Amino acid sequence: MKGICPRCGRPISWIETRRVGNREYVYAIHYSKGKRDQCYLGPSDGYVYTTATHRREGLVFKGLNDPNRVLEYFEILLKRISVDERLKSEVKKRYSTLLKELLK
Repeated sequence: MKGICPRCGRPISWIETRRVGNREYVYAIHYSKGKRDQCYLGPSDGYVYTTATHRREGLVFKGLNDPNRVLEYFEILLKRISVDERLKSEVKKRYSTLLKELLK
C-alpha cells in the first residue's frame, strides 16, 4: 500500500502513470475485493495552462500526487506579498492578521 488517496481518502494499492502524447498523468489505484478503481491525481510535471496564467505570481501548480505543493504555494505567495510594493497597506495588514491566526 502507498498511503491514503488525497482525492477520496481510501488506501492506495499502487500508483500508475500513463502517457498521453508528451505528457504523463498520475493515478492512484485502489484494489479491494477483486475490484479495481482509480483516482486521477494530476499531471506528473504540473498543470501547464494554470501555471501559465499565474506566471507573474511565480506559482507552478501541481497535482494531488505532490504532498508538498501547498507549502510551496504558501512560501511563494508570502515572498510575493512581502516584496510587492503595489499591494496596499490594508491588504498587507489582512495577510498579517491571517498569519497571526495561523500561528496560534
